[in-house]
Amino acid sequence: MSVYPLFYQFEVRPVAGNSQHEVLAGAIATVMVFAETEEVGRARSTRFIARRNWQIVAVKRVMRMCSRHVADLQPHFRALYQQAEQFGIAAQFDGWKRHGYHGRPKS
Repeated sequence: MSVYPLFYQFEVRPVAGNSQHEVLAGAIATVMVFAETEEVGRARSTRFIARRNWQIVAVKRVMRMCSRHVADLQPHFRALYQQAEQFGIAAQFDGWKRHGYHGRPKS
């Protein structure tokens, strides 16, 4: 039996200590993690994100991947999948820039 990863997408925002804290208002974190259960996968994913100085705002998507999903991955997700295969977990953060209305103190 083959094992496939869990696929998560979280809305996140950078916190103090993150090099992008002053630049990005938020991001979508796409995480692929090999885990026995969704509960274990979520715990590993949230720790992985927190260790990189991001705060989870919302869970956007959760799914157990299958052979069809893996076969149909776009190149950037295929690279993420290969990292997850090698390390057990991998994440990609796609962010959007901070603007004056994103809670930044006014000068």
